[in-house]
Amino acid sequence: MKKPILSPKKTITEGVVMKALNPRCKLKQHLQELFFKNWQNLWDNGNTERFVRKVLKTVHLKPVFWTREGSFGRVFVTGHGPFPSFLNRFLLSDSDSCACGEVGDPIHFATSCPLTLSWHIRKPSTSLESLWYLRVLENPNSRNRIINMIKFIIDNENIMRLE
Repeated sequence: MKKPILSPKKTITEGVVMKALNPRCKLKQHLQELFFKNWQNLWDNGNTERFVRKVLKTVHLKPVFWTREGSFGRVFVTGHGPFPSFLNRFLLSDSDSCACGEVGDPIHFATSCPLTLSWHIRKPSTSLESLWYLRVLENPNSRNRIINMIKFIIDNENIMRLE
């Protein structure tokens, strides 16, 4: 059975109310908001990359300060790389100690190790550690010190570990 065609006047007064679809840009914006909420939830409640979370509290698509050479900053923040604490965690070394006897983590090498004295930067207070990481990696001078320190550790890894 055919549906009767209504005149324009009858359509306005008696017609079926239809909801207009949102424009494509609104749908895209809504999906992006849902995506970021989900991603932030995973970032806040997940159990991976806890070291990076000290520095990056929120998720976003904008690149951070880790450019090609800045990947040393990522190595420094995550603790992944030539550090005895990292090598020991993954059973690549028998000890997590530096050759000076202390735990060989990135902050130790950057602030108190006598073997990397040339590249030392001021040690952070525990309460300001996440802000300290941000400031160190945003500051070109501090970032260069970190890069040179990590290159030194890589070039001299045989003397940097207590075995």
